[in-house]
Amino acid sequence: MPPSGPEPINTAFSADHEENDLYRPLLSDGASTGAPVKPKLQRHVTLLGGVAITVSTVIGSGIFVSPNGIVKEVNSVGVALLIWLGCGLVACAASLCICELGCAIPSAGGIYSFILRIYGKLPAFMFIWTFDLVSNPAGLAIIHLTLAKYLLVIFVSDPPEWAEKLCAACFMISLCMVNCYGVKFMTSVQTCLMFFKLIAILVIVVAGSIYLGQGHHENIEGFFTNETVTPTSITFAFYSGLWAYNGWDALFHAGEEMDDPARTLPTAIKLGMAIVVSAYLLANTAYMSLLTPSQIIGAKAVAEAAVSVSLGKVFGNIIIPLFVALSCMGASTGSIFMIGRQVFAAAREGHFPRFLSLLHPKRNTPIPALIFPVSLKVMCFFSLFSLSNVPRLAVM
Repeated sequence: MPPSGPEPINTAFSADHEENDLYRPLLSDGASTGAPVKPKLQRHVTLLGGVAITVSTVIGSGIFVSPNGIVKEVNSVGVALLIWLGCGLVACAASLCICELGCAIPSAGGIYSFILRIYGKLPAFMFIWTFDLVSNPAGLAIIHLTLAKYLLVIFVSDPPEWAEKLCAACFMISLCMVNCYGVKFMTSVQTCLMFFKLIAILVIVVAGSIYLGQGHHENIEGFFTNETVTPTSITFAFYSGLWAYNGWDALFHAGEEMDDPARTLPTAIKLGMAIVVSAYLLANTAYMSLLTPSQIIGAKAVAEAAVSVSLGKVFGNIIIPLFVALSCMGASTGSIFMIGRQVFAAAREGHFPRFLSLLHPKRNTPIPALIFPVSLKVMCFFSLFSLSNVPRLAVM
């Protein structure tokens, strides 16, 4: 029998990075040297948890705010719905493309890890610092200030700015603690919040159905009647709509914590994005059946104004703001999960201080990587952020 040749080198990416020389110095478990075994991220994210992370992170305040921007640009019911569908298809295409990388590189860092693996350390370093210090703080500020505003407006008609900031900071710290407690607990919370979001969308859809059932069809007549739609207006409308789909990449940061990511990740992404796109189309159809384009443009809170038309002010002024606040909580929890895993992955590469790559010995969560960015963002609430100037920072 001829002698067997040398075994081929395994170049595949391992979820625990045991076959990857790039990670070996940082993630050695100490088994070969007799050193204490270091804690690792545990695979506790199931299919339902993955769907919940996707849906809860994407559906935040955008579905209750963005209709203003889209309708203002196109002023047409049919075109607005087509733009919502187009934005959903773009988000789905992006998530499915990145899903290929997520299955091949199941890392905690998400897009940061993809850039690191494909383009090298310098582009990854530039990405993580830009995202964590500029883009992500602005996005989180919008979510938490919206959460605080919708929650306080139930009790005070015009809450002061300091109260909104204090409430936003308290919620950010609380949701950071949810992430620190453990990934199992976090996914359970996200699952509950996902169902609250879907109930809120259902209430809006039922309100629109009741209104149409009463014979009010005037708002949706002339579906595509509008002579002011231009390529420029459609471009700006797409920009406004895509904001509502932000967070489609949240699940890719759980690559090291998913059970069988090669199977669970694609399925969770497909189911989650299908739920999001369907919910957005149904909610906007209800908005446009309940309100005229001018009413949508002039409304400070589209969901409240729409539901009040059909179900009364009790639903519009109390129930809907409560559901919107819960929806923002889900988006915030998912965003904190994302940023914590990115900081953790960057720290073990030396792009952040190494202590940020430490894991809790029992809960196996990157608590320093979660506390560090959240503490920076809490300080920002009381220095430069207000709801009026945050959108300018978000597009930097």
